[in-house]
Amino acid sequence: KKKNMKLIVIEKHKEAGDTTSFIFRPKRKFSWRAGLPATPSLAWRAGQYLFLTIPTINPDTRGVTRYFTISSAPFEDHIAITTRIIEKPSTFKKSLMKLKTGDEIEANGPDGDFVINDPKRNLIFIAEGIGITPFHSILLDLAHKNLKSSISLLYVTHDENIVFKEELESLKNKNPNLKINYFTSSARIDKTIVKSQLLIVNNPLVFISGPSAFVRTIRDLILDQDVEKENIKLDSFSGYS
Repeated sequence: KKKNMKLIVIEKHKEAGDTTSFIFRPKRKFSWRAGLPATPSLAWRAGQYLFLTIPTINPDTRGVTRYFTISSAPFEDHIAITTRIIEKPSTFKKSLMKLKTGDEIEANGPDGDFVINDPKRNLIFIAEGIGITPFHSILLDLAHKNLKSSISLLYVTHDENIVFKEELESLKNKNPNLKINYFTSSARIDKTIVKSQLLIVNNPLVFISGPSAFVRTIRDLILDQDVEKENIKLDSFSGYS
């Protein structure tokens, strides 16, 4: 169920390279009946996103609201978003970076169907860069539920700064059915790799996440291999090249 809420910043920390995670918790509402702060709750499914609104002086044409996939898992006691902060960030990203512990922002959601409905399906996850965030949430969620789903993760990273690498490797060690292949800019995912994956993995459900151009390119490669549209799920990140 979607709802408007206030989120309070509790932490922010650098991940690999130019990537930062921001940790929030829902603002507590006072319960007059109990005379105590009510425990906030936000239910979401791993892979979903939130719209965040941050007051911004002289915002650019994209305004003061952006959507972010939640990179933490539903069982965790916080909401995390993870994003790249480039050298010349947008006005929104500048405002995001200025947030301090205790600051409040507005959020709306959760939303999105980039979720696992059947963990028994054979799954192929394909991510580029910050597109790893929904898969981070999904893999943590599956591990928490002790579901050892059959998953092949292809992760394009461009350089050695691999976001969430330690956690991904730990999750792989816990699930013998999880295979992870990393690709740098010198070894990109192409038609040959896609074809070989589809030969190895029987009747997969394919999830593709990353910058919009990457998602479109990989989707077309997979459609060319006669995979039905209903067996492909997409999560496009705008504003990334």
